[in-house]
Amino acid sequence: MKRLSRDAWLALLLFLLLTVVTAVSVVQQAQASLQDPPLASYSTQPQGSRALWLYLESQQVKLTDSVGTAFGVPSGIDLALVLEPTVAFTPGEWELLHSWVEEGGTLLLAGTDSVTIELAEQLDVKFGLAPSSEAAVTNQTPLLQTPPLGSLSAESSFFLRPERNDFVTLLANRTGYPTAIAFAEGNGRVILTTVTGPFSNEGLQTVGNPELVLNLLNAAPDGRSIWFNEWHHGIRPEVDGALTSSNWLQRTPVGRALLLVLTIIFIGLVLRGRHFGRPVPLRKDVVRRAPLEYITGIANLSRRAGHRTAVLHHYHDRLKRDLGARYRLNPSLPDEEFINQLASYQPNLDTDALRQTLRKLSQTNVSESEMVQIVREATSFGEK
Repeated sequence: MKRLSRDAWLALLLFLLLTVVTAVSVVQQAQASLQDPPLASYSTQPQGSRALWLYLESQQVKLTDSVGTAFGVPSGIDLALVLEPTVAFTPGEWELLHSWVEEGGTLLLAGTDSVTIELAEQLDVKFGLAPSSEAAVTNQTPLLQTPPLGSLSAESSFFLRPERNDFVTLLANRTGYPTAIAFAEGNGRVILTTVTGPFSNEGLQTVGNPELVLNLLNAAPDGRSIWFNEWHHGIRPEVDGALTSSNWLQRTPVGRALLLVLTIIFIGLVLRGRHFGRPVPLRKDVVRRAPLEYITGIANLSRRAGHRTAVLHHYHDRLKRDLGARYRLNPSLPDEEFINQLASYQPNLDTDALRQTLRKLSQTNVSESEMVQIVREATSFGEK
């Protein structure tokens, strides 16, 4: 078995390294194209909440979704929105958020996934699952009338089972189980709901859902400054100088060494390159087309395009130029005036025949055979 040469091994190594880099890029693109978290304020997908952000902006509400290097509620915030969190709260993060509520903040927690259920249990509230036929929700308190609510179209298959007695039911399903409650927590307030559809881009387009969202937000004592918690949607601040798979080659000694090795291998392969084979000369007996074939081809194209009127117009102008050239007559003169001036120089001119020939050359709708006959007459007339 023939062994591979050194150049072949270098080429194979270069190919493998390029394959690894390409695979890393593909993985990064695949991760970037993943679906956004549900009810993320930056997401324009149907289950995002970018429309909610724009809707609250139109209501002159101060909004922010800022995240710091560590989790924390920004200063000056009245209402914290935690909508369908997908990243679990650590004990320290929950303690920080709970302390902020007890100091006078308002928390609106909406969701039905495991993270929301775990947070609700920290507040002594459990979840239950209702049949789909009982998912429709109704208003249960006059507090939700700012702005006025009509018939609700929101639904929720989950309901709440509070293990505390200091809550107010805001919404309930058909069997009377609460789907949205509010209760005091220290000096602050918590609004907990399993109804998430009205907060989404798709759900906010349904009639009555914008008013329902505003009512839930207005249940807070003062909700003019709202913070969207994107930390628990996986959003983290970019740290300057942080290494990623895209900048590893440029920022680490190993990566830079690898780039240098690849460059040297590439230069070596280029300098040691060989021809694939001996050059083959071109054949000398090149067959070319005769000039007459091009003229015939152009004529056939003109015939197919039906340029008969243009041909007659050409011979019409050419006949007048040939006849008037001797006496310096203007060929652009009208036919009748041209014939009269030409007859004054040529008394023996057959004016009737010339007038008839020019009239035929001025026709616009003739067949090919008629065109040939007319051109023959014009040519013979010019040769007299």
